Amino acid sequence: MAVDETEPAGLTVRRTRWSRAALGGIFAVGTLGLVVWHVNHPDALPTDDRVVNASTPVDEPVYVGVARGVQDRTLHLSGVKVHATSNTDVSITPLLCRGGRIEATTDPAAFCTDLVNPEGEAFGVDDSIVLQLTSDQPAVAVIDRVRLGFREGLQWGTAPTGSSAVVRVLAR
Repeated sequence: MAVDETEPAGLTVRRTRWSRAALGGIFAVGTLGLVVWHVNHPDALPTDDRVVNASTPVDEPVYVGVARGVQDRTLHLSGVKVHATSNTDVSITPLLCRGGRIEATTDPAAFCTDLVNPEGEAFGVDDSIVLQLTSDQPAVAVIDRVRLGFREGLQWGTAPTGSSAVVRVLAR
């Protein structure tokens, strides 16, 4: 009987193609996760604790400035969400005031170079978000901070900004 006199091979660990693919997949998923997180977490927008107060007669619109453009940032707006509570029906329309700021007025042309629908528009440092409010009967409307849907570079999000407001619609 012949005896094999070779020494046993040392213990070796071989990486298979599957283990390399798994490590590559974990790395790719981790990187993708970081990219998705970054894209969906832009810097917060400024908020203000003050409350803008305004009043207007029945059937006369009032324009209330609730958010200002942010220094060194240009946001590309996808929409403005408004949440208000009132004792009767009121109509509230968000607008973008180009080149101006409004506290509260019935004549926005004196303060804005242009007043447009904010959807799809750029919101720069010299602009502001204005709410046009009107009612055909006396009312009190309490308006929360607006929420802007926006894109900034590769980032996008929806965030609260600006001030809240209280608007009184007065009987004539």
